Amino acid sequence: MFIKKNRLQGFVRSERFVETLPYFLVVILFLLFTGLYPSFANIRNITGILTVSTVFLLVAAGETFPILMGSIDLSIGTMLSSSSIVAAYLFPYGGPWMILVAVAMGLISGIVNGSLIVALRLPSFIVTLAMMFAYRGIATSITSGYNINIRSRSFSWISTGEIIPGIPNIIIWGVIVFIIFLIISKRTKIGRYIYAIGGNEDAVKRMGINVDKYRIIAFAFSGLLNGVACVLLSSYLGMAPARLGDKYLFNGLTAVIVGGTSIFGGIGGLMRTLIGVLLIGVFDNGMNLIGVDSRGQDIAKGVLLIIAVSVTILSQKRGKIILTK
Repeated sequence: MFIKKNRLQGFVRSERFVETLPYFLVVILFLLFTGLYPSFANIRNITGILTVSTVFLLVAAGETFPILMGSIDLSIGTMLSSSSIVAAYLFPYGGPWMILVAVAMGLISGIVNGSLIVALRLPSFIVTLAMMFAYRGIATSITSGYNINIRSRSFSWISTGEIIPGIPNIIIWGVIVFIIFLIISKRTKIGRYIYAIGGNEDAVKRMGINVDKYRIIAFAFSGLLNGVACVLLSSYLGMAPARLGDKYLFNGLTAVIVGGTSIFGGIGGLMRTLIGVLLIGVFDNGMNLIGVDSRGQDIAKGVLLIIAVSVTILSQKRGKIILTK
């Protein structure tokens, strides 16, 4: 009995447990909500979950890169809003070309974040928190807190059209972009170095690798994916939302961490983030169907986040708890 108990404790504290737990939770929640609300499992509702989750997936995928390095990007939500608002504001003058402006703004914002972190040698938490307020100020100055409508059928078609019948384009674009960055993270030197820096930055520096360069790249990826997400979101809604930033920040971070990516860096990745996004998507949709309001959902997700971080900490065998990058 004592041996079995030790084995169970060892498994709970292992990386394998952290990796497999989100998969079980997705299945459990799916079965639970299907039992409580049978129409939860129909094709229309599942398509709705995937549609809503696509933007969260891209935002969370972008956040994954800094977190894999042991850093964090708190500006992802307000960056999303400010990029979409500037593009929407300029849309009457440039039309569809403003799509490129939105994506470029996200990329530039990410590069600025990474460059400030490297140049000032400040923790990413401080720099991106400051930039979060800066991007929010930009959005508020342009809109005074109001959404900007975008009346364009061609622009709306980007997300709401159906190249494949029955599947909104927003899902297709999201899958394509996600696969591209998954390949980058797993099959390229950039991805391998990002993992290595998160695992042991000092060792990477001793190898002569330019850590600052790859830190800027990680934040550039975060900004670029935010730029793509803002285009898809604005196209889907037909407007540039002024006040959705906090929601995407909280859900994006929650998805990354609940999915099993370590907040200390070096462990995790985009596939785990994908599972985390599906978990949050199934959870939100199921809670809406059974009548739980947004406040109750936020409380539940807060508890889930604390549990996920606690499990991650338990799985760190050597307890690397230094996060001053």
